Amino acid sequence: MAGPQRWQVDDWRGPQGARPVKAFLDGLSEAARDRIAAHLEMLAREGNALRFPRSRPLGGGIFELRIAVPDGAIRFLYCFLRGDRVIVLHGFAKKTQKTPPDDLALARTRKAALTKEG
Repeated sequence: MAGPQRWQVDDWRGPQGARPVKAFLDGLSEAARDRIAAHLEMLAREGNALRFPRSRPLGGGIFELRIAVPDGAIRFLYCFLRGDRVIVLHGFAKKTQKTPPDDLALARTRKAALTKEG
């Protein structure tokens, strides 16, 4: 018997192959990376069924993965693509109550570039 459907979670890649989400992750502590890996695994299992307090919609097809780590709070902005795919568009350490507009704008720009590619 086949297991439940899994979502393919991947990070956003720039036109020249840059991987800013991976670079952000690589700069975090091992404890933070372990906690983030568990949340990304949860996202792969639950996909678009993941809800608050772990995830919340920000509008325009962008969602926020909310993670508490020993150093504070980490946020990943992501979107869904056809074929049960999740693309993590941007990651940042949360320092304010609201999602910073520049971080959201960056995620929207990256999502728009993805949808132009097909």
